[in-house]
Amino acid sequence: MSENVAHDAMDPLRNPDAKPLEKLKYKVTSNGIDREITALNKYWVEERYYLYYVMPEIYTKDETVIIGAKKEWLDLVDHIIQDLKWLLSLPHHKFWSHIVYEPSITNMLVSVLQDSPPFYALESFPDITAMKEALDVLQQLVLLTFVRLITNKESPEYFMDPVVQGNLLYDNYVYTIAIILDLSQLYGRANRETVSCIMQALFQMQPLYMEDLDKSVGFLTQVFRGIEQRFEDSPVSLSGELVSLCERGGATGEISLGVLEDYIVYLLDVSSSLAIFLEIYPSASRIFHKKEFLTRIISVYENIIPEMYKRLEQLAYNDEMMVKYFEIEHRLDVARAEILKLYRSIIFVSINNILEKTNALTEVEVKEHTDGYLGVLLDALSEKEFIIDYHQMYPIDMDLDVLTSICPEVDTMKCDFILQSLYSSINDMSQISQIAEKINSKNAFPMEVNDYKNMAGPSGAQSNVPSISKSPFYTEELHSLEGGADNASLITEVKDILPHLGEGYIEKCLKHYSNDSASVINAILEDSLPPDIKELDPTLPHIPPDPMEASVAVDLAIDMQRLNVFDNDEFDIMTRDHIDPSRVHKGKRQGKHKNLNELLNDKSYRESLNDVYSKYSLIADDYEDEYDDTYESHSVGLSSRDDSTEMDARPFAIPRVLQSRNKLQAASEDEDSEEQDVARTSINNEGTQFVQDPAVLRARAEERRQSKRRNSGRTFAGAQERDVTGKPKGQGQDKQILINRSNKNAHKSSRANHNRRSGAQWKQRQGMVPS
Repeated sequence: MSENVAHDAMDPLRNPDAKPLEKLKYKVTSNGIDREITALNKYWVEERYYLYYVMPEIYTKDETVIIGAKKEWLDLVDHIIQDLKWLLSLPHHKFWSHIVYEPSITNMLVSVLQDSPPFYALESFPDITAMKEALDVLQQLVLLTFVRLITNKESPEYFMDPVVQGNLLYDNYVYTIAIILDLSQLYGRANRETVSCIMQALFQMQPLYMEDLDKSVGFLTQVFRGIEQRFEDSPVSLSGELVSLCERGGATGEISLGVLEDYIVYLLDVSSSLAIFLEIYPSASRIFHKKEFLTRIISVYENIIPEMYKRLEQLAYNDEMMVKYFEIEHRLDVARAEILKLYRSIIFVSINNILEKTNALTEVEVKEHTDGYLGVLLDALSEKEFIIDYHQMYPIDMDLDVLTSICPEVDTMKCDFILQSLYSSINDMSQISQIAEKINSKNAFPMEVNDYKNMAGPSGAQSNVPSISKSPFYTEELHSLEGGADNASLITEVKDILPHLGEGYIEKCLKHYSNDSASVINAILEDSLPPDIKELDPTLPHIPPDPMEASVAVDLAIDMQRLNVFDNDEFDIMTRDHIDPSRVHKGKRQGKHKNLNELLNDKSYRESLNDVYSKYSLIADDYEDEYDDTYESHSVGLSSRDDSTEMDARPFAIPRVLQSRNKLQAASEDEDSEEQDVARTSINNEGTQFVQDPAVLRARAEERRQSKRRNSGRTFAGAQERDVTGKPKGQGQDKQILINRSNKNAHKSSRANHNRRSGAQWKQRQGMVPS
């Protein structure tokens, strides 16, 4: 600022009239000239060079210290700290003038938010006390700057209209949705109350941020969809749009360990930022309460996270990379916990509204919130790994207990179905009847609502639930034992070594030893089986379970009888733990062959038959595409006993019974045979030709058409007059004359002056002409 500002006895930079900043003006003297300048003006901005924060890099790849890197980073941080202290010390009007007219300040603040280590990467920050202290001071000053930006009234003299302040923050991109999420990620855990006040004031001051947050849900859905596409070979779009080839995932070898780590950190950062933001500002949860977003979260947890575990084990599970393996695995475990927390924060808004506004809500509103929560849980029941892990962190039965206590009209059928599906997924059907009786009873809830609210809030898991770790549902060994086909393979494996044992006896042993065939074989050979199994008959056969027993157990559990034509079929999830997904399809099933021709032309079965017949040497692949003239000189007709003398064979005669045909067919065949004879004679006369002359063929066709027209009494000049006069009366008439007279009588109505009588009679019948 080159001008010198002169202050008179009454300080012109004060605000004795208590005007807001947007209406305030100051009198300044520049080069002997007095003038008024608005309080929010570029005039107050001082030229200053602002540096941006960067992550420290003081070590090389081989853990060697880079000379001077530590001092350079400390000098950078110290320079930013001095800038922030100077900025916070400015008066109210100068502070806001710098924020509005100096965008470099906002960029400096954003660089600290984006490049500071989040909670999951603190161990990667250099373990140097001076650097940690400098970073703490820097982060504290940045938080104070954001707090001052949201402060509406600093003193009775220095304040601003909330609407104007909200427009300044929104129009100058001081606060954006990305900055809000980064602010929650960096400060939401250690400074929860401060960040919560910032969010409350910001969204109240500028409602447009809520609209931007609503628009960002679609972008965040695309973020999770992009991660899915990278780890799927053929992604399927739920929304129905086309997927370009460049967006399709590749094979397993295309993802390196570094790329896999980047995707895991990316997933962890996005999910944890959203989780802590919704935990701090629960009012935004209703915006994310969309089926498409929730479905995408569940899909990532169910399909992509197990694939990440699998590829991580393939790429880094060895002695050389074991430290890196455990580091990435830990981050993936944290990402799973954050996704569950995010899902909880979104769906818990229904229960939270009921708990916080129990007396203010009507029965209809309470039932609406309750049905919304149950509907979301019903949508997630089909994903077993997700719903089991979610139940471990946030017990669903406790939620149903409190829902039933605060809303006695809750749909007990939905609650029963949710619990039955849940416990069938974790193979604990013994709990279903107890939970069903507990829900059906309105006064059997020992837990108070306030105790539940303090114990199971949207932010954390239950105290009695163990911390989430790498779930056994993601191990291939246990996952492969869920199906009956794999259980049969284990029985076969034991029976190959111990063939004298029955399949039922082996099944009992496998069940006792957790489906470990090696332990079963070892226990049988060492005679160390438990007494209850020793008492069984070793030749016990396999007895398949009766589906009616499971159906009866379900009926007893829900205290009613299910009457449905589809009970106990192969798709009944109430009595079956596993359903063949290949048997389920949407719409008309597309078969292997589109029509009968493709079915008949399909010769793929030959390959399997070749393998079978080749074992018996019944076929040989010695096909030759050459004419075989081995028997060319041999006689193929009837011969006498003496091969040198041939006898005349009796010509073949068609039986008389088969020769009876109608005259029309015989005549048509005679005409065809005559034409063929004529054509054959002409060909013989002209000589054998491979391709006949097209002009000759056209001439013959024209001749045949002319012949037909002459026979029918027509020529190219048009229809000639048919003779209907004939011979004089009494001499008899020819057949053609009679035919011509009949045609004339039948078609005379098509010519003029005919058929008038019949037309007049028709008009009289219709009432057109008076009779």
